[in-house]
Parts: sequence; C-alpha cells; structure tokens
Amino acid sequence: MDLGLGYSEIALIVVIALIVIGPRRLPELFRTFGKVMGQLRRMSDDLRREVLFSDDIRSLRDTMTGAINPLSESKPSPPAVPPRLKIKSPAVRSDAPTAETPDEPPADRGGTG
Repeated sequence: MDLGLGYSEIALIVVIALIVIGPRRLPELFRTFGKVMGQLRRMSDDLRREVLFSDDIRSLRDTMTGAINPLSESKPSPPAVPPRLKIKSPAVRSDAPTAETPDEPPADRGGTG
C-alpha cells in the first residue's frame, strides 16, 4: 500500500513520534500500527474478492437470463402426444338393423319343445 510518502517524510514522522511518544512506547505504537495496517489490507482484499465474486455472479445471471429469454419468447412446441382424432362419421351406419328386442314375442313355429 503506497501512502505517497518518501523517505524524508517517514523519517520526519519517526522523529516527531519519538519526541511526542517517547522511546519506550514507540515499538508498541509501531507494532499496533502494523497490526492495524494488516487488518486493513485483509479487509481490502476481502472486499476486492467479494466484488469480483458478485461480478461473476452477475455475469452468470445475465448469461442464464439471455439463454432463457429466447426460449420463453418462442412458440410453444407441439404436444408430444397427438390430440385425439375427431371421428367425422359414426362407426355404425344409422340405417343398419339394430339388435333390439321386439315388442311381440316370436310366433310358435310348431317345433318340439
């Protein structure tokens, strides 16, 4: 991480910190500063990974949407099973004799019986 500081600026900051804080607490301050910088770097890396991951998810979603839209806009495909055939004429003619029971009983023909 570049803070835009040259060697002379860093040396000036160290001298001022040495005067203000004192030589005993200066190592502790630098240690704490190093830990904070490490945490900031990790948080920055996590954020970068999260943004890249969300971009990947967004592009995947756009790709899937692009692949699905043409399918939903197309005409529906014909059914796999053909519809039942409509019968135009009955299988039995209407003028054909039917096997109905007669109103009168049949005449006795003189048989044995």
